[in-house]
Amino acid sequence: MKRVRVPHFVDRRPIAGSAIFLWVAASPWIWGFAGSRPAVANHVALVFGFAPLALIMVNLRPAAVVALLGGVWLVASPWALGYATNHLAWLNELISGLALIVLCLHVAGVRFLARRGSPPVLANTVGSRS
Repeated sequence: MKRVRVPHFVDRRPIAGSAIFLWVAASPWIWGFAGSRPAVANHVALVFGFAPLALIMVNLRPAAVVALLGGVWLVASPWALGYATNHLAWLNELISGLALIVLCLHVAGVRFLARRGSPPVLANTVGSRS
């Protein structure tokens, strides 16, 4: 009897979360809105507060929910902190925040799209009549 080898897949979601937070940390200087003190303070606080959660959110689902809240704040922060007049700043925050939200929802187990054409799978129960 042959043994079937199951391939080992590396979970890349912590790497994706780290890449998002690396981008959040560097983006004020890349896009040129580092002159805004609220923007820089917001980015520093987000990186120090939520980036460690990106590393553990695969193993700890509540960390994904908290990091999701960080993504929601990232989307809303240009208007809440008053630097939304810079178009590049709020567009960067929107895209980065949405990427973080999508990643956290995926880690938390929320599925976005169902397969088209395939009926939902129902569990068979003992003694059920069809």
